[in-house]
Amino acid sequence: MVDQNYEGEVFYLEFEDEDGNKQFFTEDVILEHEGQEYAVLVHVQDEEHEGQDDTYMILARIEINEEGVEEYVPLDEEDEHFETLVNLYESLDEEE
Repeated sequence: MVDQNYEGEVFYLEFEDEDGNKQFFTEDVILEHEGQEYAVLVHVQDEEHEGQDDTYMILARIEINEEGVEEYVPLDEEDEHFETLVNLYESLDEEE
C-alpha cells in the first residue's frame, strides 16, 4: 500500500473513467514480469489528493512513447498477465 507518511515528492496520475470523470492515482509499486514493467496504481479519494483508497487499484503496463515519455496503459482482467501480476503483488504484501 502507499505509505501516507512518505516525505518525498508524490506524483499523481490522472485518468478519465468511462463517464468522463477525472480519477487520480498514485504509483504504489513497480512489478517486473517477463522483461516488462508494470505499475500498481492506487486510487486517491478526492481532487485534493488526501487519503488513498486502496480498495480501488489499477494494473498498468509502463510503455515509452515516441517522445521518450513513460505512459501507463491500464490492463483489464482479460490480459494474459493480469492474474500473474495480481499474485506477484499479493506475494509482496505477504513478505512485509
